[in-house]
Amino acid sequence: MSLFGASIRRKEDPRLLRGDGRYLSDIKLHGLVHAVFVRSPHAHALIRGIDSSAAAADPRVVSVITSDDLPAGLPPLPCIDAEETTKPFNQPILATDKVRFVGEPVALLVVEGDRYIAEDIAGLIDVDYEPLAAVSTAEAAVAPDAPLVHFESNVVDVLEYSLGDADSALAAAPHTLSERFATQRYAGTPLETRGVIVEWDEPRQGLTMWSSTQVPHSLKATLVGYLGLPENAVRVIAPDVGGAFGVKLQPYPEEIVLGLAARSVGRPIKWVEDRYEHFLASTHGREQYHDVDVAYDDDGRILAIRDHAVTNTGAYLQRLTLVEPFIGVSMLSGPYVIEHQQLLSTVVMTNTTPLNPFRGVGHVQAAFTMERIIDVVAAAVGIDPGEVRMRNMFSKEVFPLHRGIGNVLAGEIIYDSGDYQECLSRALAAAEWDEFRREQVRARAEGRYLGMGIGFFVEETGLGPYESGRVRVEPSGQVIVFTGACSSGQGHDTVLAQITADELGVDFDDIVVVHGDTDLVASGVGTYASRSAPIGGTAVRHAAGSIKEQAIRIAAEMLEASPQDLELEDGEVRVKGSPASSVSLAQVAGRVAPGQPLPEGVVNYTLDATDIYHPPTNTFSYGCHVASVEVDIETGVVTLIRHVVVNDSGTLINPLLVDGQVQGGVALGIGGALLEEIAYSDDGQPLNANFMDYLVPAIGNMPEMVVEHMAVPTPLNADGMKGAGEGGAVGAPAAIANAVADALLPLGAKITATPLGPETVYRALQNAS
Repeated sequence: MSLFGASIRRKEDPRLLRGDGRYLSDIKLHGLVHAVFVRSPHAHALIRGIDSSAAAADPRVVSVITSDDLPAGLPPLPCIDAEETTKPFNQPILATDKVRFVGEPVALLVVEGDRYIAEDIAGLIDVDYEPLAAVSTAEAAVAPDAPLVHFESNVVDVLEYSLGDADSALAAAPHTLSERFATQRYAGTPLETRGVIVEWDEPRQGLTMWSSTQVPHSLKATLVGYLGLPENAVRVIAPDVGGAFGVKLQPYPEEIVLGLAARSVGRPIKWVEDRYEHFLASTHGREQYHDVDVAYDDDGRILAIRDHAVTNTGAYLQRLTLVEPFIGVSMLSGPYVIEHQQLLSTVVMTNTTPLNPFRGVGHVQAAFTMERIIDVVAAAVGIDPGEVRMRNMFSKEVFPLHRGIGNVLAGEIIYDSGDYQECLSRALAAAEWDEFRREQVRARAEGRYLGMGIGFFVEETGLGPYESGRVRVEPSGQVIVFTGACSSGQGHDTVLAQITADELGVDFDDIVVVHGDTDLVASGVGTYASRSAPIGGTAVRHAAGSIKEQAIRIAAEMLEASPQDLELEDGEVRVKGSPASSVSLAQVAGRVAPGQPLPEGVVNYTLDATDIYHPPTNTFSYGCHVASVEVDIETGVVTLIRHVVVNDSGTLINPLLVDGQVQGGVALGIGGALLEEIAYSDDGQPLNANFMDYLVPAIGNMPEMVVEHMAVPTPLNADGMKGAGEGGAVGAPAAIANAVADALLPLGAKITATPLGPETVYRALQNAS
């Protein structure tokens, strides 16, 4: 029986449920000392001086490091989106002459004892600040007299896309609408915050860093560059990682400073951010607004759109900062045919925590904006929102579809495969759309306000440039899979074992998956952008296929048979039609042990193969969410009733795991739709950097959930796999917002922004015309 496509329980779970996971704080090293970072309490200030003498005098202090102690000429953090134009706006490793957001690291303190002692002693480090005027919103930052975060202008980048002639189409259209749609800033809040342990090895003149990162190979490359060490002197290990969501996608200043400190300290150093630091210093996501002008006809067809999106990217450009603002406009039209588009994306800097990709990067804003536009048009022309979508959607005959525009992630956007109209039809049927409409009428007669909303999305997944996969068969028969994709809870051990078992015909339990260690996995990119299955999985499939070919060639010599007459099943190479004539895969692996002559065509003294898979372009997943809600118009409280998702991630390796990815994504989307928002005062002070004031979804916020799958394979890899990790988070906010707007439609309330907390909904009702 093929394991590919089977709903198998995760290999990882027994170990994790027994408490045998090995997260960063489970690593115990002899002589460990603890680090804490001194961070700016000001959103914007000059640094006149730093006096660390009082702290250094404490006998428990091992080291104090400020920017003056770093090597001369140390460059700021890299931004790979537009390297040459963004360097002046990149974050320094430690603040030098100025701080630009609350939480920016200014100094490192290393002490004997524990984190609590370090926190106390850090208070002795005296930083002489001269506060400056600050700005915390994009609108305020572009005002004529706005304080400058850096120099010259707070606008640091502009991108424009154009299709057709939007201005002329808008001028000639029978109907137009103009509106601003906004998504708020929020945080990743993984269960495990960021953390680092670093140890200098004097005999080998190198270091080992354990980090709760999504990208160990990228972190290694960064450390090599900053530390001036050869590649073989730096080892990065990502142990079990307790969630990431994009927050752990880039190297941070803390990792670099700790790497630089490791040699002089001479003892292993540990730093784990507390939750307050997470809100201040780990990158945020999402904050963006879209000012749109839309042309449409009497039948609800969208004729043209003009969009000016503005992104508050915070105080610095980070590694992939520009992904958020560019995807927010380039993916705006999603599944819809819109001939005329004028799309402008402006990136604005403020004195707030920097922005970086966050689960569903840019697609959340694009889907929210476009799906709200569709519902507003539907209400204006008096046509059912589902029907308006159907009239505007691309048909399945157009694939592969060249969109005529590109972006920083995908290059040219080419939709690879799909059937959007079928996905919409299935979602409406699963949500019992027509029956809900009848129930809605009955409820309104009783003074209850029910609403149902649709959130359709198209998302670029399977991002390159490459991923590595290596498969090795030991003489014992155990199969080891090495992958550059690094798990932060997605189930890599399970799905990559399924692919390998399917290709080699071996027992699922005889496969071990290794990832997250740059000494064991020679090259890799990491896990983000829903890429592990389509890119990492394809690399493993190719490597396992090579092992299969090698095993059959070797077994052919052992069995004195032709390779064409052999097959590999159940861990054995057999003569077709004569299974008694067979050798086990373990015997085959032992046959190429050192000292044995190599069979013809076999090049290694191990049964071992590596593949580096470079995808030709991105895959594009899509899906349709349908949310039903009840709104209490007296209090503004929104109660979720049911949430339906029909998702197409191509061929599924493990439907059970994809169900979990979708459900978890919906939970994250619920947070964005109703609860989560990072709030700042006008002068850049964070107002809710704790879980008392920053609300995340709990079990009481979760509705009944229905998940169904379509499987329209992509032609871009042999298994037809697309990405599956982010769609739940992308479609949910749009669907929930449309459901709230639908519930309040008879009352004339406008829903144009998230989160839709009670105060926001109540205010919309009070302002209703």
